Amino acid sequence: MGVCPPFTAMQVAAYPSAMACKLPRIAAPLLLVAFAAGCPGKNSGPPQHYDDPRAMIEVFEDPERDAWQQPDRVVDALPAPSKGATVADIGAGSGYFTRRLALLVPEGRVYAVDVDGEFEDYLLEQREEWGTPNIEPHLAHYDDPMLPQAGLDLVFSANTYAYIRSRVPYFTRVRSALKTDGRLVLLDFRPDATPPEGIAPAPQHRISVEAAKRELAEAGFVVESEETFLPHQWFLVLRPSD
Repeated sequence: MGVCPPFTAMQVAAYPSAMACKLPRIAAPLLLVAFAAGCPGKNSGPPQHYDDPRAMIEVFEDPERDAWQQPDRVVDALPAPSKGATVADIGAGSGYFTRRLALLVPEGRVYAVDVDGEFEDYLLEQREEWGTPNIEPHLAHYDDPMLPQAGLDLVFSANTYAYIRSRVPYFTRVRSALKTDGRLVLLDFRPDATPPEGIAPAPQHRISVEAAKRELAEAGFVVESEETFLPHQWFLVLRPSD
């Protein structure tokens, strides 16, 4: 087993079978990463990068994902942004949700936030084909999404929350990036769920919705609504607290 990186932050929904704990790369701003068993330590959790992000694109885009992720129903359940809204997708990866968000705001902008430049290249290659030129790849740090202050109408993140090491300070930064009437939407795997093999971290590395609510309250958020239709994930819509 390799050495777990001492990073304090975030990741994209990847798959444990494709990940291994490796020596850290130089922590320049790059786009988001993935799943696996964690390493021991104070901030233990799944590792925050993998060897071949390009190989993961096929996994992210597996057509069988639609059956359990229900992406169209998820997007329909979002607080409806205006056509000119500014949105961020934290842990954008291959753009599975990013392109759907971009179709919601054809006159706006969607930041595809991640820490891995391989995903950036893929999004730049695909966005015209998808009819979503308003996708803007956004390189971030592991512990900071590097988003503009008070500039976002909606921040979305799926299957990434458990990979952020220091979630309260991280989402405090997210809160500062939202407009006063902005919203944060989070999806992640429940510890008691039994998703198809290879799509989620081990149960001990997942975060319960109750724990997430406590952390997000500390970061300055209030739960506005909660959806329960997803078979393996919790789904929260939050607003900045007054």
